[in-house]
Amino acid sequence: MDLFLIHGNHLFPINYLNKYKKDNIFVLIENYKFCTNKKYHKLKLLLILSSMRSFGDNLRDNGFKVVYKKIDNSNKNTYYQEILELIKNNKSTCVRSFEIESKKFEKKIKKLLEKNDIYFDQLKSPMFINDRSFLKEALEKPKKPNMGNFYKIIRKKSGILMMDDKPIGDKWSYDLENRKKLPRNISIPQPPPIKESIHTKNLKPIVEKFFAKHKGDVKNFFFATTHEDVNKLLDFFIKKKLNLFGDYEDTVSEKDHIIFHSALSPYLNIGLITPETIVKRVLSYSDKNNIKINSLEGFLRQIIGWREFMRGIYINYSEKMQKENFFNHKNSFTESWLEGNTGLTPLDQTLKNVYKNGWSHHIERLMIIANIMNLCEIEPKKVYEWFMVMFVDAYDWVMVPNVYGMGLFSDGGIFSTKPYICSSNYFLKMMDFKKGPWCDTLDGLYWRFIDKNRDFFSKNPRLSMMTRTLDKMNPDRKKLIMDAANNFIKKNTKSS
Repeated sequence: MDLFLIHGNHLFPINYLNKYKKDNIFVLIENYKFCTNKKYHKLKLLLILSSMRSFGDNLRDNGFKVVYKKIDNSNKNTYYQEILELIKNNKSTCVRSFEIESKKFEKKIKKLLEKNDIYFDQLKSPMFINDRSFLKEALEKPKKPNMGNFYKIIRKKSGILMMDDKPIGDKWSYDLENRKKLPRNISIPQPPPIKESIHTKNLKPIVEKFFAKHKGDVKNFFFATTHEDVNKLLDFFIKKKLNLFGDYEDTVSEKDHIIFHSALSPYLNIGLITPETIVKRVLSYSDKNNIKINSLEGFLRQIIGWREFMRGIYINYSEKMQKENFFNHKNSFTESWLEGNTGLTPLDQTLKNVYKNGWSHHIERLMIIANIMNLCEIEPKKVYEWFMVMFVDAYDWVMVPNVYGMGLFSDGGIFSTKPYICSSNYFLKMMDFKKGPWCDTLDGLYWRFIDKNRDFFSKNPRLSMMTRTLDKMNPDRKKLIMDAANNFIKKNTKSS
């Protein structure tokens, strides 16, 4: 009988599986070695394992033939050995699964099946709207892939927010309107409580025991693990948060780490909800309700634009991205990063939030964490590994382009036009951190980076003003902030 592999990030609604129900055994494997490839955040492991078990229940309840192997730290078999054993036991000649987004994982599965003369049937993934061939062609053609141009192609192709071949409102993007600071007295809606499943309850002590040296505490688990609960969270976001999403999507606040974001990426990236479902429900609600266009367009751009763009960049450029180190950064983290006590207040608060929740929104990731790691000259591979390990929604296809391309510019600008770096001015403008000694440190890190990479900045017409500004800086001010920066780097990094 054919085997249908359900990987931990392939937990799509079962309507995608119905046509294969009769002739397939559906296989879910919790493999200890797979879970310890890296020291993944405990909440990520708990989310995946608990969601897999609920998914297995759903399959069985709907009459699917299921083989489910639970995690066992005494089982030394690899994931691939487990698959091979099942192939032999069931005399299978065909193994199928949805598309595997990790190139390394996909390559290993293909090699295993090819070696054993087993046909591998890969199905289009519901995790994305566009297929691989379209993304490959769309982003392979331009000399420099551009998100804006790609997004226009997607809008025209899908007809989303279009009227007579023109964007609704006569603007493709309302990004410039989405940069407001969160008012002090604003009320942020809190999501409905998610009832802990029996699987989550049973897995908590297992995760704590098996992965004791991994970051995180299972007591902080707040994620949904079923399609039903994730759909409730989507409804909550659409009705309570969507209208103000755009205004405050780029702000950071000490009072709430989610603010008006949907926080659906952990579920999107394991299949508990699909982009198609999100887009349909958002558009359906907006048709009947007066949703602000900057919020509607801004949110949909993340789903149909940026997310698809990241997958396409990964398909076309991931190998090149991971080889480059444009600024030749070679530093490593010290323990202070792993404890959130570097002494730079916004960074420490954000790190502690990540270690607690396994999630933060895009500005915290880009403009606080990646920005400061870049300014501290942390080696790109180490930054990538940190992001992969610490975030519950982290997978190769999204982290390779986001870290190497967007966060660090370490690929030299395959798709980004400039490094995303900033000083304390941006933090004070967009976030609610109070002024303090950290401002001098961050300013010093910023200007030190520009000074060290003076040749790059001075030759770029869009960025050359930075070197001129640095040259005009008061010498006493310059010495103060540069000393603060050098002391910070000396304390919080080590040479690789």
